[in-house]
Amino acid sequence: MPLRIFSPLFALVVFLGSPLWAEEFTIYFKASPRFELLHPYSDPATLTLLVTGADGRPVIQGSAAIRLDAPKPGRFFSTDFPFVEGSQLMAMTLPLRQGKAEWKYLFPIRGEYLLAVEFIAPDGRKAAKTFNFKIRENKQKWFFLGLFSLALFVFGVVAGKVFTGPSRTNEIATGLLFSMGSLLLSPGIAPAQAAESARYFGWLEVDPATVGKLSNIRWRLAGDEQAEKPPALLTLTITHPEKGKMVFAVDRLSVTGEFAMNFQFTDGAEYRVAAIAYVSGRPILRTEKNVSVTGVEPPARAMIPALSFFVAIIALGLAVGRWSKRAG
Repeated sequence: MPLRIFSPLFALVVFLGSPLWAEEFTIYFKASPRFELLHPYSDPATLTLLVTGADGRPVIQGSAAIRLDAPKPGRFFSTDFPFVEGSQLMAMTLPLRQGKAEWKYLFPIRGEYLLAVEFIAPDGRKAAKTFNFKIRENKQKWFFLGLFSLALFVFGVVAGKVFTGPSRTNEIATGLLFSMGSLLLSPGIAPAQAAESARYFGWLEVDPATVGKLSNIRWRLAGDEQAEKPPALLTLTITHPEKGKMVFAVDRLSVTGEFAMNFQFTDGAEYRVAAIAYVSGRPILRTEKNVSVTGVEPPARAMIPALSFFVAIIALGLAVGRWSKRAG
């Protein structure tokens, strides 16, 4: 090939392969423990984002806009919190520290989650990435489901032997149907209450919370009406006192004046939101608020499949019991 033809082609290859065409930022995501070891409402996981530049080093400054979406509804069995399925669980913006953003979260249901991250550099440059990961149901729960189904079948067999009349069997099946329906239709709704914010130097506000919807949580420095707020290191935790578990936490987050996030409380119970702020030259600022979440009844799409499954097991047991007695 003549040199005059080779030289432009070589220059084009070098240009296309130069760092100008490489991605400026790379976003990494990990969980500790690993996702394979996590189960719904077991223990909170430490979630970490890392943003690096084109040279592979962590970025010095910037922030990460984070959005977490719950798994979509399953094909047959619903999760423990049907109204949470397919909804948005969290939305917040965290400043990066040595290229990292870290928080703790307790996953409420099984299924495939979606985490959308957008990195924003101080000069306005952006990079976005979406992560999909799966949380598996605890094997012990499936084991108890099997035992419960077996117990229903045995009950049906015994009832089928004792009550061989078809009309009586229909009455039993109908009674069981209503019993199972009343069991599944008892969500345990807690009444909503508005707790007053403690009036310290730190001010904490939480919007009224309802299962299936985001609630805005805001913390800010209060008391000094100065133009520029001093920086603070904020530790914010959300705990479930009834279950004795922490469902969310950020530790020593660099905040200037205020911090806000959207968060979904996933069941109709009482939560405790606590904020501890460290401000240079001032005592530690502690603020706490109890939030009573309004529960909602499970939708019909979540009750009917499970109810039909259990009734079918009982009906099968009744049929086996009647057949065995007639055969005997």
